[in-house]
Amino acid sequence: MKKLKIGNIVSAVFLGTTEPCEVIEITDKHLYKLRMKSGTILPGVTWYKKLSAKEKKSKPWYIEALINDTTNVKLTKSKDTSKNTTNKNELDKAIKSQKDFIRGAVKK
Repeated sequence: MKKLKIGNIVSAVFLGTTEPCEVIEITDKHLYKLRMKSGTILPGVTWYKKLSAKEKKSKPWYIEALINDTTNVKLTKSKDTSKNTTNKNELDKAIKSQKDFIRGAVKK
């Protein structure tokens, strides 16, 4: 039950199957957000040993073991890498057309 860092690779159980996952965000002292190899994001994941007896039976995902402790990431949150953004002219035009629509001036 080591404290994890962003970028660590862990073995996590998701719906009964063990999958390697990457830690992408630390949400609390022992709560993490993980990304599976398939791209599925698991929120609120904790170590199996930290779960109560009731949670051990009902929790759909939990961390079993740390696979890779080395990490090169220096951030505390995952980086937004979206590249498709709207340019300012298109955005201004869309806002103007919405304001016109709200005022009742619909162009056909």
